[in-house]
Amino acid sequence: MSTMSKACCTLPPVSATYTPTGTYGKIADLKTYIVGPEDAKSAILVVYDVFGFSPQLLQGCDILASGGYRVYMPDFLLGKYATADMFDGSEAGAAKAAAYFQGFPAVPQTQSPQISKALGELRTKHAKVGAVCFCWGWKAAATSADVNDFTAIASPHPSFADVEDTDKVNIPVCLLPSKDEDKVILETVFARFEKKNPGQNFFKWYPNEPHGWAGARGDLSGNEHTKAYQEAYADLLNFFKAKL
Repeated sequence: MSTMSKACCTLPPVSATYTPTGTYGKIADLKTYIVGPEDAKSAILVVYDVFGFSPQLLQGCDILASGGYRVYMPDFLLGKYATADMFDGSEAGAAKAAAYFQGFPAVPQTQSPQISKALGELRTKHAKVGAVCFCWGWKAAATSADVNDFTAIASPHPSFADVEDTDKVNIPVCLLPSKDEDKVILETVFARFEKKNPGQNFFKWYPNEPHGWAGARGDLSGNEHTKAYQEAYADLLNFFKAKL
């Protein structure tokens, strides 16, 4: 099994400013960022990374909603996020980061049931539901009891990917790994998904991007990393256009 990317535990989020177009409501009793047409037939559940409601992910939700989907991003970690000071290079920051990841709140045992609960609620509102799972979200979704009730799932820079994930997941999958993910494991995982559903999946390496480039570590200053961020969301929209 691949592990949590070292970059996930050592690199800070990127500072970014963005004014979201959505609102906050509740799904599965969790504070949830919601954007997109209320009458959308298809929805996308977004599982954020360890930095929570970052400007990059709020903008990402708005981009996904531009495809005509109702997008929901619940506060699965209940405000218990990693923070920039954990990665400032100081001893105090390193100690804080070590304590955070030692008691990591985003483990499948606690988060998979939450994802199932959110999915169940969304299925009462929408005919089809997809998921975009960042970092830890991949494992929590892939091991959830109701994973195959999603129409399709996608994961930019997935953590904890395991060949055994393919035993349970029977729906189309989109994987967008960064340079920090385990190449052998991810390629093996994708090959097994392709064997299950030939031609229904999508896989693209982003070899010049760090873990988190489509999430809170996304650099939106207008450089090549910004283009990669935009490209990733275009890939996600193209994938869901064919599935949802």
